[in-house]
Amino acid sequence: MASVLNIESIDVYSPSGSSAINTWVSDIIEGRTPEPEEKIRFWVHIRDAERAIAILNSNNIVGNFQLSGRRAWNQEMVLDEINRLWTRYQNSVQGTHTIESLSNIPSPAAFQVDGSDLRPNLAPLHDALLSCGTEGWRPLVAIRVGLMECIALAIEH
Repeated sequence: MASVLNIESIDVYSPSGSSAINTWVSDIIEGRTPEPEEKIRFWVHIRDAERAIAILNSNNIVGNFQLSGRRAWNQEMVLDEINRLWTRYQNSVQGTHTIESLSNIPSPAAFQVDGSDLRPNLAPLHDALLSCGTEGWRPLVAIRVGLMECIALAIEH
């Protein structure tokens, strides 16, 4: 049994990071088409990862854990959402919104990609967090919110 906490972080992104999401956001803002990627990802925001690690540390949990998002995402889903959010931002700045641009467009989370056979084993992390008195591994930051943060930080720089 491990005597330390070892976390393998998979597909963690941060608004100030250098993940594929950050590259895609920069490409879209600069009018470039991101390089195609076939990989299925399990994106999770850095705040969710940090929260889980802090809970495990404060409860003196030891062991080896994989940490990723619970939902499978393909690149097309994420790019569609980045494009949608970027267009909405530009329309707001330019005052060019239309009824269609403000309509309730479903989040990419409304669609499913079957990546169950690719997903990291989150059961040990979930169980460890349950043992700490939490609801287990339940990331709270929605992909849409995280992408907006990525866009906001990218246009500040």
